[in-house]
Amino acid sequence: MQHKTALIVGATGAIGRKLTPLAASSAAFGKVIVLHRRPTLFARIPKVGERIIDFARLSDVVIEGGADAVFCCIGTTQKKAGSTQAFQHVDRDIPVALARWAAGQGAGVFVAISSLGADAASRSVYMRTKGEMEAGVAAAGVRATYILRPCLLAGERDEYRLAERVGNRALGIIGPLMVGPLKRYRAVPTEVVARAMLACAERAEPGVHILESETIQDLGAAGGRP
Repeated sequence: MQHKTALIVGATGAIGRKLTPLAASSAAFGKVIVLHRRPTLFARIPKVGERIIDFARLSDVVIEGGADAVFCCIGTTQKKAGSTQAFQHVDRDIPVALARWAAGQGAGVFVAISSLGADAASRSVYMRTKGEMEAGVAAAGVRATYILRPCLLAGERDEYRLAERVGNRALGIIGPLMVGPLKRYRAVPTEVVARAMLACAERAEPGVHILESETIQDLGAAGGRP
């Protein structure tokens, strides 16, 4: 187990910032590699290395020794991306390309972040894009594929998201009252999502697994324990 390599894309995002040190401290991985467009500070963490790449040329990237588990934490908003096309490139095209690359590299596990309500047939651009991403990732052919659908994320963001902040405040008040079927609509701390991603990679059960928000909450809160 100690010789396995984890690869993370989106390490500077809200979930990736939590996942990277967790993966580095996990006994499941002997090495963690961050793929990014520009230098980060993660290489200062023991066991963490960094590769600066052009995602337009992802197919040319070769990881010495291969990657056993690939985590995709990348994501943006239409406002930040600047256009619907740019948003879809980040939230759909890159994850699908990464999953296909992972399959070609022989990775045994691929773990991606989607969203509650993802649906390729949705009229919402956001939900449709997430649904299309899920379909592409599922079809990539990685032996064990996990797609997580968290509700609103609770945690630090690089950018200000008014709707998400208002939603988090409201859910923070009523969250404890949301039980049973309503549990999936609770806001989910980013660290809980990161822990659930790590738990999925450590389980590595063959097939395509869709984890709804309530399952993410249980798995992440338990630290990956059944």
